[in-house]
Amino acid sequence: MKTFKILGLLLTYPTEELQENMKSLTSILAREELLPGKLQKAVIKFMDQLAARNLLKAQEDYVSLFDRGRGNSLYLFEHIHGESRDRGQAMVDLIDHYKEKGLNLTAKELPDYLPLFLEFLSICPPEEAQENLGDVVHIIAAIGAKLKKRGSGYHVLFTALAKLTDVRIDQEFVKNALIEDAARDDSLEALDKEWEETPAFDGIGEDACATCPSAGSYNFGSTPNETKQAG
Repeated sequence: MKTFKILGLLLTYPTEELQENMKSLTSILAREELLPGKLQKAVIKFMDQLAARNLLKAQEDYVSLFDRGRGNSLYLFEHIHGESRDRGQAMVDLIDHYKEKGLNLTAKELPDYLPLFLEFLSICPPEEAQENLGDVVHIIAAIGAKLKKRGSGYHVLFTALAKLTDVRIDQEFVKNALIEDAARDDSLEALDKEWEETPAFDGIGEDACATCPSAGSYNFGSTPNETKQAG
């Protein structure tokens, strides 16, 4: 299911190579037809627009959206565990799931990076991919809602991902994420202060995130029955 990997590629830092290969990516997306018709057209429209954009401007917008502050972070465990020590064990568990599928990471890659997670889903059996995506669909829906509110075309990618699982979205989680985002100060001064005052893995991460659900709700690699029991 290359659709997962393509959506992941679209969520990486824009490059000239990505722009040049966009036509072949849209062809694969259209051939697999995993997305509903209207949504697939919306994603392809986004792809065409990204391919035609000035690269420097596209890169600038990307950094502003995903790298400035933690609200739209593409590192999934940032939204689940914050900087708590639980994040370390969750990383180890996820790496083990990747290895089971033959996906080996380099020392510099963090396993909870959404594009990498989507590459993992692309090599999973369909039912397993859907279950694993369902574990984080609330986070994906929340980021998508925030991007849509900002008027960013990237929101359509998150809408597409949410449609690739049957797991019902926790609308209360999304609502709280929007409230938190509205109160967030993403000025450079505030961001510098945030990073200075939050030591890595200090144990307060989950308390500091009003929208973080219980870490126990996310059980990557479980069977469908195990996932339901965990929830």
